[in-house]
Amino acid sequence: MRVIRTMTLLGMLLTALLVNPVLGIDHTYPQWDRILKAVVVPVGPKSQVRYDLLQKNPRELDQFIGDVERVTHTEYQQWSDQQKVAFLINAYNALTIKLILTKYPDLKSIKDLGGFFSGPWKIEFFSLFGEKRNLDYIEHAVLRKDFQEPRIHFALVCASIGCPALRNEAYVPQRLDQQLSDAAQQFLKDRDRNYYDRDSDSLKISSIFKWFKEDFIKTAGSVEAFIAPWITDDDQLRQRIRDRQIELDYLDYDWNLNSTS
Repeated sequence: MRVIRTMTLLGMLLTALLVNPVLGIDHTYPQWDRILKAVVVPVGPKSQVRYDLLQKNPRELDQFIGDVERVTHTEYQQWSDQQKVAFLINAYNALTIKLILTKYPDLKSIKDLGGFFSGPWKIEFFSLFGEKRNLDYIEHAVLRKDFQEPRIHFALVCASIGCPALRNEAYVPQRLDQQLSDAAQQFLKDRDRNYYDRDSDSLKISSIFKWFKEDFIKTAGSVEAFIAPWITDDDQLRQRIRDRQIELDYLDYDWNLNSTS
């Protein structure tokens, strides 16, 4: 009788695991959150990264990336859109840091990595969904392709001063919308990278809005309509921006490493 009962319980457990497989990712991202709080130094609307600390003790970062790499496509497909986007943003940023650490401190920019004909975003240095991947796969083949969410461009960080700030907290599904809006506002309120120039009556804005113009047009109708609510509190100026009465001037991008040293 005990044998039958034990076999029955084992059968129920196996069935439960098949129906609801144990996922390798905790969607609150406690480990990645700890890493970010330890190494990200907020500097106003920007941030710097203590790559030196991670280089001395890469264990937790490697463990988190290992968890990312163990996620199967079948598991990923069971998640909500918020879970997918948060996962991909966190994975991209962690992997970008890992890529920097392969040459740190002997580099001045992420663009020092990669071959002559291919940049750092084409290097296949990790696995995702069971295949070797590069950073471009996460950004372009998944995030931009599958989700109409231009605010990801303020969350994905390329380890450069010109990038939006790397947050000192993980992106989580429960607060994803708020976090993405905060990131957009923080970036567009940064007067070094996005501002209205009264003398020339023009908007000086990041090249991000040129490179990913189509993403902002898809969701807002134009780059101007997207940035108007964020870049100024002046209602009249906002309307002039929406009406495309103000010229856009794209600023040079600062590719220098966002390191503290």
